[in-house]
This record gives sequence, structure tokens and C-alpha cells, in this order.
Amino acid sequence: MAIKDILVHVDNTPACARRMEIAVRLATRHEAHITALFARAFGNLPNLSSGHEREVDKQREESQQRFEAMASEAGLSAEFRSADCRSSTDLVTENLLINARHVDLVVVGQHDSDRDDGSVPDDLAESVVLGGGRPVLVVPYAGEFPTLGERALVAWNGSRESVRAVNDAIPLLTDAKRVNVLALNPSDGGRIHGDLPSADICLHLSRHGVRAEAQTLSARDIDAGDMFLSVVADDGADLLVMGAYGQPRLRELVLGGATRQILKQMTVPVLMSH
Repeated sequence: MAIKDILVHVDNTPACARRMEIAVRLATRHEAHITALFARAFGNLPNLSSGHEREVDKQREESQQRFEAMASEAGLSAEFRSADCRSSTDLVTENLLINARHVDLVVVGQHDSDRDDGSVPDDLAESVVLGGGRPVLVVPYAGEFPTLGERALVAWNGSRESVRAVNDAIPLLTDAKRVNVLALNPSDGGRIHGDLPSADICLHLSRHGVRAEAQTLSARDIDAGDMFLSVVADDGADLLVMGAYGQPRLRELVLGGATRQILKQMTVPVLMSH
């Protein structure tokens, strides 16, 4: 799959500029159209008669100016959209899901509980990953990311979600200097891994021009999420690729342990597919 249509969520939070910058870089690299969707609720804005509307409109205008300047400088085909979600954070999720289904890649931000102002649902990333039907790049709220996909770690366990994530990531991996495909505790998967865990999927990636190396680790005394983050740090990886495990159930998200752990503690951008 080529990446020719990118959607980035915009909400004027401190981390939003970094998220837009990464989305613009990806659009430039892949010669893709980029759409910015401004979506936020009133949240904890001052309780004035019309202060809510004025403040949200101001943030929308500032975000639009910033995005259009970045896209223009990069020479991109770009569009800025604004969704009227001010009365409810549920509308933020709903509008992002509607727009996500018509693009190749969605870029959203990790939830920052320390800066949560009630304008964006804290489970937005999870909702888009599990309900959008598209690969989602989740960008951490802290850190600088001058590269993306030069040294990637792929979390592999042979599951449907893992297969989706690997194939969705191929456009981001073709120019990588190193791709490490890690099977953690492969003996738990039985026959699903084959005779040599990760070898078959590395062969598949090689046919797409991706230089991938198979690796296995056995670790019973550490959570899977913690182990993947540890390997990310040891490898100096700038991208983690993994399947997202769980399902939306009514208004409550049911997530697998590793998915939840990564979303809370990620240190590099994570490409997730479900």
C-alpha cells in the first residue's frame, strides 16, 4: 500500500506542532495529500458567556495558519478541516473516525494526563486504532523525533493484528537502515511462528525491498510492553510497529496489556494497526 492520503488530528495542544511536523514530513516523503482536522471540545475553558466559542475559534485560526504555513513551505497538496465538536469530546472521536476511513494513514497524539484540559478524550488514540480501520501513527507528547523509520522495531507474534501492522508499515520501512523483527517468547505461539520465528515475515519484507533481521527473545519476568520499549531504547529505534489488541465495547475500550502499556509509556512514534 502506498501512502498518498494522510490525516493528522489538530487540537492546539503543546505537542500538536510536533505532530503536524511529523505528518508534513511523511506527506513530503511519500508525495501524499495531507488533511489536518481540528477537533476539540470546550473542555476546561473559562466559564464565560461566549468565551468558549471565542477561545476555540482563536485556537482553530492559529492552528490553521500554522498548518497552512508548514504545508505551503513543503509544497504539499493540503487541506484544513474543522469539526464542530465543542459541546462533547465524544464528537471529537466520532469526527476523527469518520475522516480516518478515507485516508491511508492517521496521525494522532499520545494522551498527556498532566496537560489534560478535557478538550480531547483520553482514549482518542485507542478509539481510532481499534475503530478507524486504518493504520495509526501515535506520536508521543514528549521528545524530539528528527527521524522516523530509519531504525525500526517490529513487534511480531504471527497474529492477525501483527500481520496487518507489518504490511501497513511497509511504505515506512522501505528506506530504513535497519529493521529488527522481534518475536517475544515465541514458544508461546506454538506452530504459528514456524521453524524459525520471524524468519518467514522477514523474507516477505525482503521481497518488498525491506532489509529486515529476525530476532527472538525469551523473557518471562517482564511485561511484553516493557520489553519492547527496552529493546527500542537499546536499538536506538525511532519507530515501533505493532498490532493493537483489543476491541471497542459500547463506550468502554478493552485493550490488551501490551497495547495499553505502549500507549501509556511510548518513547518513540508507534505505528499501530488493528
